[in-house]
Amino acid sequence: MGKSNSNEPPPDVENIDLLKSEIASFASSIGLASSGSNSGFNDVDFRKTKPNKPPKQEKTLQKSTPQNNQTPINKKFSKKNEPNENSKPKPELKPKPPVLSLNDASKEKGFSKFKNLPKLPLIKASALGVWFEDAAELEGKVIGEGKKVEMKNLEEWKGFVEKKREMGERLMVQLAQDYESTRGRSSDIKMLISTQRSGTAADKVSAFSVLIGDNPVANLRSLDALLGMVTSKVGKRHALSGFEALQELFIASLLPDRKLKTLIQRPLNHLPETKDGYSLLLFWYWEECLKQRYERFVVALEEASRDMLPALKNKSLKTIYVLLSRKSEQERRLLSALVNKLGDPDNKAASNADYHLTNLLSQHPNMKAVVVNEVDTFLFRPKLGPRSQYHAVNFLSQIRLTNKGDGPKVAKRLIDVYFGLFKVLITGPSSNEKVDKSGKENPKEKKTEGLSESQVEMDSRLLSALLTGVNRAFPFVSSNEADDIVDVQTPVLFQLVHSKNFNVGVQALMLLDKISSKNQIASDRFYRALYSKLLLPAVMNTSKKCLLHLF
Repeated sequence: MGKSNSNEPPPDVENIDLLKSEIASFASSIGLASSGSNSGFNDVDFRKTKPNKPPKQEKTLQKSTPQNNQTPINKKFSKKNEPNENSKPKPELKPKPPVLSLNDASKEKGFSKFKNLPKLPLIKASALGVWFEDAAELEGKVIGEGKKVEMKNLEEWKGFVEKKREMGERLMVQLAQDYESTRGRSSDIKMLISTQRSGTAADKVSAFSVLIGDNPVANLRSLDALLGMVTSKVGKRHALSGFEALQELFIASLLPDRKLKTLIQRPLNHLPETKDGYSLLLFWYWEECLKQRYERFVVALEEASRDMLPALKNKSLKTIYVLLSRKSEQERRLLSALVNKLGDPDNKAASNADYHLTNLLSQHPNMKAVVVNEVDTFLFRPKLGPRSQYHAVNFLSQIRLTNKGDGPKVAKRLIDVYFGLFKVLITGPSSNEKVDKSGKENPKEKKTEGLSESQVEMDSRLLSALLTGVNRAFPFVSSNEADDIVDVQTPVLFQLVHSKNFNVGVQALMLLDKISSKNQIASDRFYRALYSKLLLPAVMNTSKKCLLHLF
């Protein structure tokens, strides 16, 4: 019995092996490995999915190392072995500042530029009134009368003026700091400053205008913000209110009744280094800054007058007229912009320009000679259409003339303009020649043939307006100059008598009759031309029958 028991395995060992096999089969069914060094639970199906990580920065840095300076294979090159611009990374676009915003960067730059410099004796910001009146009073007190610019060397003078300009900038920054520390502490000014930064567009315009009216010298940045409304290319919705606000400011409080001057026109070498001297230099520097700002405003008005939006065009025209009639600064440029609108393709805009020029001469009769010269320059521009010429002549023929003052001279100038345009219309442009130098037919001639009928109608209206203007201006010409006009211009009028348009010929006869009656000369040539016109069949259908009864 002992031997048999020693050869058989013990019952506990068999139970253990059976248990191991059962556990192994159960473990394999639930995902446990039965053998191997890395055996364990397979939790792949239970792991959370993570988003793909962006490439590490180390890889991008390796591409920019000097070792990898060779050209990539896929990079595109142009014919000149230069990389294509489209393959370059585009720079990030910075957001544009809003139109109605203060330039704080320039303020901080100005403060930091003169931060460590001592303050100079200067007029207090609270003591400023109307700036050009204070400047005139100081100039009479400090400089006096009769002192002019003493300039021996131009380059040395420019360097001296540049130093004074920098000194003026320093004084303006000092005055702005004084204004903020004294007047800026009041509740009204604080409210206006907060409105400048966080108010609506209309509120901002009002806040800028009030601050400029309160102290224009210390609030130059507010004036720049208003100018940004009319000079910005962002949109046109702020331009209408901007033109209105700036027009009121320039007329009411900023511009004096004289032309502005720059620092180079001032006797800077006579300025003493005293409180009054520094204050006067501040006013002169402010005047130069104001002249630059006003010029920018006039340029913006010129651009707006050429805009396609009718409301903006009409507003700019009205603003040009108001500034021209009220202030003398930039009057030549404003007058040229207003006269140029006589050639606008839109008849309404051209009529508005005619209306504004007529009102200008009624308010300022002494400007007649200047306006006539400007219109004369406009009339004889190359490639000016008949419609534009008609609007210009129609305006000139409506100028009221007198026998007093420079009235006879203006009338003589008008006669010269009229007859100069007569000669241009009679001879015609040289571009209408049928044959050019090479003997070939001019291709432009075919185009002009189709437009000939409309041009004849317009030319007849233009000639009628010219003759009307001559009839109105000739009685105001002095008798001595009238004789010269008769001798020189009578052949031109006789050519117009034989014009294809019957009404033009009748008006030319009227002018010849007026000339002959004033000078008591009735030539046989005049009556021969008159009878030849009366025998034409067009007499029965003309609209000038009442004029023929006057002969």
